[in-house]
Amino acid sequence: MNLIRIEANAVDIIWPHVEDFLQSAINLNLGEFTIEDVKEYLLKGHMNLWVVNSQEDGTILAAVTEFIHYPREKRLRIFLVGAKKNTMMKWFKQCWQEDSELLSFARENDVKRCEALVRDGWIRLLPKIGFKKYYTVLTREVN
Repeated sequence: MNLIRIEANAVDIIWPHVEDFLQSAINLNLGEFTIEDVKEYLLKGHMNLWVVNSQEDGTILAAVTEFIHYPREKRLRIFLVGAKKNTMMKWFKQCWQEDSELLSFARENDVKRCEALVRDGWIRLLPKIGFKKYYTVLTREVN
């Protein structure tokens, strides 16, 4: 099983294998972006696409990250994750091993922290790999 970062110039090639995964995650957002928006950002190199492939199951995960620049530090934000049903235990810990491609990429890019925009269900899992709940974001529409 491999976690691979897809270069911007290869997004079109892998897109048919990951679009449905990402769309399922986008279906849970509040309308702040569409699948077309995400693809455009990936193609322009503003975001990074990650996939996990396994020999027996093919592509089982698609995730999108972006760099966030705060005044005092740079972070890698994981904000979109979609996967094949019932495969989480296959890819979850592998993505976060100390020598994972994701963490190596973060180190190479002088990232101080990773942060994740998640729904409540992820809060049970992320502490197992070192994430801490720091704050909660609530939203309200302004009409």
